Amino acid sequence: MNRSAIFAALLVIAGTIPTLASAATPAAATADARMQAIEDRMAIERLLVEYGRTLDNRDFAAYSHLFSAKGEWKGALGSYRGPAAIQTAMEKIFTDAAADIPKGKNFHVMSDFVIDVQGDRATASSRFIFYKLDKSEPKPAVAGRYEDILIRENGAWRFLQRSALPPG
Repeated sequence: MNRSAIFAALLVIAGTIPTLASAATPAAATADARMQAIEDRMAIERLLVEYGRTLDNRDFAAYSHLFSAKGEWKGALGSYRGPAAIQTAMEKIFTDAAADIPKGKNFHVMSDFVIDVQGDRATASSRFIFYKLDKSEPKPAVAGRYEDILIRENGAWRFLQRSALPPG
């Protein structure tokens, strides 16, 4: 082989090195994106479950912090915006209903999560049944669904809007 042929072969080989390197990058980016999507979905599922848990435990401060700074709760009991207003509303609602649903005598069952994550925003749909205990027997009191808009705020997923709706 003469020098010009060797030089041409080296140019061809050198030209493929960036192509080979860039071919590996999308796979790594895809793996990173898939891992982020899994982590986001798990965090959102936890948020959806924490909603019922904090409400059932009457931990209204923790409950209100599941909402973003501009978060809104909407349902048959009204519409409330911002963690402070949401906390105040839930404290009043549950104080007024204490005789009917005393702490420790009710629980939420959440199910059918459908979550769509798009960067730092997401939507979620889910279903719930709110049970009251009659002695030790659970009796369904209310059933419905949630339609949510979520945002990542300060590194954590929060409700931007949670709508409590009738089953449908």
